[in-house]
Amino acid sequence: MIDPDARRRIEGMAEQANRFAGQIQDLTGEGTDDTGLVRATCGASGRLVDIELAAETRRMQTYELREAILAATGRAADAAGTRLAEVVAEMTRGAADGFGTDAVRQAREQVAQYQRLVDAQREKLEQLRGNLGRS
Repeated sequence: MIDPDARRRIEGMAEQANRFAGQIQDLTGEGTDDTGLVRATCGASGRLVDIELAAETRRMQTYELREAILAATGRAADAAGTRLAEVVAEMTRGAADGFGTDAVRQAREQVAQYQRLVDAQREKLEQLRGNLGRS
């Protein structure tokens, strides 16, 4: 039987992990070029997920459009990276209710406590087996 406090902590950690995964999945960053004619959106991995080109971009030289796209996508990737770092920092703060170092430490302590209980029960079983063998 799992200790109710441990169960609550584990369920809380699982909920926080799911929330974290959802935030990462939905995370995007946006960026534009210097003229505002190209707008890009990148996901958490930095992958381009959308790009919008203003009608005026049709009159741009190809090298100008290339530079504008590169600028917008680079800024979008940077924005997504910044947002990802914020989410990770938020989730890994040492607060007792955060999905971070404190929660991991508590889980490790609980596992160690259970391991000690299991080891103690094994020792008792071995003693009982030994006593049965002598009778």
